Amino acid sequence: MNTMKTLSLGIFVMMMLIPVRSSAQEYRIGQFQGGLDFLIALPQNEFKENSNDAGFGLSLDLGYVIPKLPVVAGISGGFATYGSRTFNVPFSSTVQLVNVDLTTSNNIALGHLFLRFQPQDGMFRPYFEGLVGFHYLWTESKVEDERFEDSDIAGSVNLDDIAFSYGAGAGVMFRVYRGETDEPGRGVEVFINGRVRYLYGGEAKYFNEDSITAAPNGAPILEERYAKQSETDMMNIALGVSVRF
Repeated sequence: MNTMKTLSLGIFVMMMLIPVRSSAQEYRIGQFQGGLDFLIALPQNEFKENSNDAGFGLSLDLGYVIPKLPVVAGISGGFATYGSRTFNVPFSSTVQLVNVDLTTSNNIALGHLFLRFQPQDGMFRPYFEGLVGFHYLWTESKVEDERFEDSDIAGSVNLDDIAFSYGAGAGVMFRVYRGETDEPGRGVEVFINGRVRYLYGGEAKYFNEDSITAAPNGAPILEERYAKQSETDMMNIALGVSVRF
C-alpha cells in the first residue's frame, strides 16, 4: 500500500515537472508585418502658411521583423487629398444644354523606407522609427457625368512635383488577437496601431484650394502662375490595423 502511494506520488510529481506547452508555443509567428491605416496629413511651417487644409487618406506599411532583434525594416506608402472643389459647367462651348461635374483636387503621395525599433513580444508594443523617402504632390481635374456618380468622362493632371523627405515617428501597437493560420505550426497576430510621424519635406510647387478661381461665366480657372512653392513639412497621424504573419 505504501509502495502504491509512493508510486502515485512520484507519478504526480513527474507530471507536474513536465513543461506544459502554452498556446504561444504551439505555433510560430512569421517575420512579416503589414498594416493599413486611416491617415490625417497636417501641413506644417511654410506648407501650412500656403495650404492650411488637412489631408485625409490611407497609408500602407510592410516590414520584415529581423529575427532575435527588436527591429523592423520596411517600406511605407500612402496618399491624402488636402482640398478639392467641384463645379457644374456646360459640357463644352458648343454643347450648352448638357452639364457635367468638373472636380479639381489637390493630392499628396508618400513613399518612405523605415527602420523601426520595436519589441517582438508582449501585448503592448511601443516603437519609434526613422524614415527617408519622398513627397509627390499633384493636382488633377476630372469630368464626371452629373447623372451617375463615379462615371469619369475625362481627366488631366494640372501640376505635379516631387520632393525629398525624411523624418521620425513613434507609436504603439496593442494586440487584439493571436491565433493559428490554416498552415499547421504557423501563427498570426493582429494589432490596433496608432502612430504619429513628423516628416520634413523638400521644396515643391503645388496648388492649394484658393488657386482655383472662376471666370465670369462660372467656369473654373487654374493657372500655374497661381501655384505656391515652399518646403513640404507635415505631421501625419495614423490609426488602423496591423498584422504579423
